Amino acid sequence: MPRSAYPRQPAIRHPSQKAKYVLTLARQPASTRFLQASVVLGVMLAGVSAPSAAQNPAPSAMPQASADTRVYDIPAGPLSAVLTRYASEAGVFLVGASELAAGKQSPGVRGRHSVSGGLSAILAGTGLRAESSAPGRYVLREAGAVSELAPVTVTGTAFQESATGPVQGFVATRSAVGTKTDTPILETPQSVSVVGRDALETQGTLNVANGLRYTAGMGAAAYSNGDGNAYDTFTMRGFVVSNGGLLLDGMRLHYNVLDAPVEVYGLERVEVLRGPASMLYGQSGPSGVVNLVSKRPSTEARHEIEVTGGTNDRRQVATDHTGALNDTSTLSYRLTGLFRESGTFVDNGRDDRSFLAPSLTWQPSAATSLTVLASYQKSKGTYYMGLPYSGTVRSNPLGEPSRDTNLGDPRHDYWNSTSKSIGYVLDHAFNESVKLRQSVRYGESALRYGYLFHAAGGGDLPGNRVVARQSVRRLDDTSQLGADTNLSTRWQGLGGEHTTLLGFDYGRSHSDTFNYRGSAPATDLFSPVSGVPGVPSVMALRNSDKVRFEQLGVYAQQQSKFLDRWVVTLSGRQDWAENRALSRVSGLRQKQRDNAFTGRVGLTYLAPRGIAPYVSYATSFEPVGGVTYDGTPFKPTKGEQVEAGIKWQPPGSETLVTLAAYHLTQQNLPTLHPDQVAFPNGRVQTGEVTSKGVELEAATHLTRSLRLRGALTFNHSEITESNVPGEVGRRQPDTPARMASLWVDYRLPDAWVPGLLAGGGVRYVAGTHDGPNLVKTDGYTVYDAMLGYQVQNWKFTLNLMNVFDKRYLSSCYAFACYYGQPRMAMLTANYAW
Repeated sequence: MPRSAYPRQPAIRHPSQKAKYVLTLARQPASTRFLQASVVLGVMLAGVSAPSAAQNPAPSAMPQASADTRVYDIPAGPLSAVLTRYASEAGVFLVGASELAAGKQSPGVRGRHSVSGGLSAILAGTGLRAESSAPGRYVLREAGAVSELAPVTVTGTAFQESATGPVQGFVATRSAVGTKTDTPILETPQSVSVVGRDALETQGTLNVANGLRYTAGMGAAAYSNGDGNAYDTFTMRGFVVSNGGLLLDGMRLHYNVLDAPVEVYGLERVEVLRGPASMLYGQSGPSGVVNLVSKRPSTEARHEIEVTGGTNDRRQVATDHTGALNDTSTLSYRLTGLFRESGTFVDNGRDDRSFLAPSLTWQPSAATSLTVLASYQKSKGTYYMGLPYSGTVRSNPLGEPSRDTNLGDPRHDYWNSTSKSIGYVLDHAFNESVKLRQSVRYGESALRYGYLFHAAGGGDLPGNRVVARQSVRRLDDTSQLGADTNLSTRWQGLGGEHTTLLGFDYGRSHSDTFNYRGSAPATDLFSPVSGVPGVPSVMALRNSDKVRFEQLGVYAQQQSKFLDRWVVTLSGRQDWAENRALSRVSGLRQKQRDNAFTGRVGLTYLAPRGIAPYVSYATSFEPVGGVTYDGTPFKPTKGEQVEAGIKWQPPGSETLVTLAAYHLTQQNLPTLHPDQVAFPNGRVQTGEVTSKGVELEAATHLTRSLRLRGALTFNHSEITESNVPGEVGRRQPDTPARMASLWVDYRLPDAWVPGLLAGGGVRYVAGTHDGPNLVKTDGYTVYDAMLGYQVQNWKFTLNLMNVFDKRYLSSCYAFACYYGQPRMAMLTANYAW
């Protein structure tokens, strides 16, 4: 729950006993007994670690306290938050319990000070003092205290970002999405974006797609997703991201794109890796993956409860709690929950949800950690099926329908899903160099939906207003199991420092689908009537499929740094996949087996002043169902990308800028056989899509009070090989050629209005094509705004989306057009302690 725009509490992982801060560095004893009892496969993997890793462990970097003076500019605030930031800037160790600092305020520190002088300024008036026990190590005591308590020795700094932990403000420095190891973003040879909890809250977030609207290259309206509430899918670099491209805590989340959407309140960060990712995660599309990182337990006690009200009768209450469960902090917990009742901007729309996510971490030593993560979510909503082309993207003599028009019927429209999951993440360090990680998750989901949808096609309507409709009912039940185990080894040799990763993962999914279709009476585009008779209670079974999917992958990765400047990244993975399907309607059984090797080669140069040019080549694969004209099962599609760019993160700054250019192709796409006379409807795999473009993204804290997020996207994606007449040159659907966004927020000086934060953003999205390129939407520009105020433990936030109530189409697809979110306001009252 970090809130860097406001005073923050320190992120302390190993609090000491008694009331004091301890500054010290020591090695914790390692224990492998639990690991050996629980993870036999991990012990087997340990045998393949490089001998040189044990002989030449990579030295850990130890921040050195500077004896010189330096300039500080840390404003007044809670003592814990001020000490946290000071320790980071001064390079000293401040870890331990926070009892003495709790509830106290600090005047902050400004100007040039020595380390001890700065601490004295920070502690002025608090009744506390800091004692130096060794260079770079301090103990916090009451001013009159003379007795010494035995310190608890730990390793670390007051705050150090990890790949799965909180992001301080808008700027992340580390991520595992591009390497499966905790790696600086600067050293990852592909474009990476991270949207942290602070950004999600500050900018107001309705769902995952909405949370990515200020991220480069991301199309939030994709493939009939409408308002984004029903399921999670997006476009990126010209291709849809769903199924294999959506990850939760580094493992594939869905095998059915329609499975339950993820609740954003339960996330710590949202990460985007652009470009092929099969060399790490197996089958996925060529444009990249989106990784959702769950909130996890912390030993620091934090609690919050918040209430939100807003447009469309939105009513929501959410709560989040974390802390240690025992005095030694070997057990910690987190409990996150949410309840919401809400309408949508569409007539009779619904967006209700209940969400609960408990988690528990057991850390018997600094070497071993086991985190159990569980979640339960129940959603009751409706599906926004859009409106016909006539009157939206095409002119209608009678004008345009209202944005909130719903052509369905509240008696028959529902989109209800339930999901539950449980899993664990096990981390164990055999020594300073060799580490094991195993992640396992089992989940089940159920989807029940039905609605009336228009079947008007793309032409004119009878009388310019009569809309034909059909009815649909569908039942989906899915279960899935995923497991990922890897061993990483840090070692020195061959003139450089190296991290070697070896691992394998397994995924399995079972799904059952029943899909029914029926007739429905027509309705009026401009005056739809609800509750009309004529919808059959029993509909025809259109398809009913039982699908079983399995995937096994073995992967390896080598990250090597030479001369502290050159970073070489080599990744490779072999996958085996099997898909078995039974059609209950036709009785047809299908079985398809695929295998593919994918890889990546990347080179990064760490130049002075935080400049890092890079280049990479990566491949992907994705199985395709069906057969060619001669009955041969389709081969997987193949993606290839060349990417070159430059990243900039000035040392000691809170800035990350990424400029990337890419050329991406996807091959082996099914298309018609060139001889349709001899092979009617026969297909071959000679289709190809090419996507190329440039992306610029920046996140920075220009001052301690002024923050910025900006993105610029240029993309050209089209079909370059096809045997279908007229398809070559056709643009990819729901893919804007240009996008630009900018968000700025500013915390007013305490001398003006203490605790006041104001922010605003602007987003431009160019027009997009539908699938067959029959129509193209107009581009649009919308504005967002927020105003926040914090006083003691209370924080109040007002978010406005589409401030000027711009009327625009976000997408047209499959003869339906979808209006974008009209003006929406949300007011949240948050109490944290």
